[in-house]
Amino acid sequence: MRAPETWQTKLRHLFSESTLAGPLAVLIIIFLLLSLFVPKFLTLRSVSGILNAVTLSGTMTVGVALLMISGEFDLSVGSIMAVGGYVYASLSMAGKPLLGLVLALLVTALLGMINGLILVWTGIPSFIVTLGTKYFFRGMLWVVTAGTMLQTIDRLTVYNVLNGRLDVFNKLFAGANFRTSLIWLLLLVAAFQFVLAKTRYGSHVFAVGGNPGAALGQGVNVRRVKVLNFVITGAIAGFAGILLFSQFYTVRVASGDGMELSAIAASVVGGILITGGAGSIWGALVGALTISTLRTGVVLMNIPFIPADNFDAIVGATIVLAAILNNYLRSRG
Repeated sequence: MRAPETWQTKLRHLFSESTLAGPLAVLIIIFLLLSLFVPKFLTLRSVSGILNAVTLSGTMTVGVALLMISGEFDLSVGSIMAVGGYVYASLSMAGKPLLGLVLALLVTALLGMINGLILVWTGIPSFIVTLGTKYFFRGMLWVVTAGTMLQTIDRLTVYNVLNGRLDVFNKLFAGANFRTSLIWLLLLVAAFQFVLAKTRYGSHVFAVGGNPGAALGQGVNVRRVKVLNFVITGAIAGFAGILLFSQFYTVRVASGDGMELSAIAASVVGGILITGGAGSIWGALVGALTISTLRTGVVLMNIPFIPADNFDAIVGATIVLAAILNNYLRSRG
């Protein structure tokens, strides 16, 4: 007769088996510590600011997380985001916002396909492929646009639909500034979590990331899964560019630069293994919220040697610590 499990054993199993438990616990601990020790952190203005800040990085993280679960990286998503923003901005400013939205998604999906095809045709690691296309895509954008910044003072209805103020909630909570982009982010996360957890394609993504050789032996078209994931990642990065212009009414060639670091960090902090084969989209969202929470805390603490524009140092350290924690929790299962 087996002895009943202790609560410590049950807790250890929970953290080793669930891809969400660890990241969620880390977010809650960080949030509580900042609430206790950082003045003005626990306010509706601060909380809504955290959520608004995560909409762009969180949207991009959805695609990056899906790709990382399949065992690949995309360092070009920031450049693709800028391309999507330019395509959408140029057409919406010409009075064709819906056409701009469709073309922005198609063009950025095509750029993602280029990444995927180079990967499967050459066998070069995705880290190297997308490091090259990161600079190539942005360089081509510079050539096409001559470095011109697009900006508008028009406030089209589509902008409000994509990234307007959620006044229904803002009027209920004084000082809040919730935006519609948060709804789009949650819908995106829910949709791709469903794909991962409930569909055959999702099972293929996990199989390809966990052991591509075994997946191929089971009849999974590994090359097709990888290319399709790059296409999806490109389109989602393009959608992030659309949200960017809808919020700030401006886009530059440098827009999105460095966003790939935040997306990868959020994915790792959210419990996705760097080697692939494990993780969840909800976990990636929790990771993005953790990074955004840390950024807000750093700004409010006003630490002299860690100004807001040097936050990448914290992001880099967070990636390493999260990777160590993920490996430790799984090894204890």
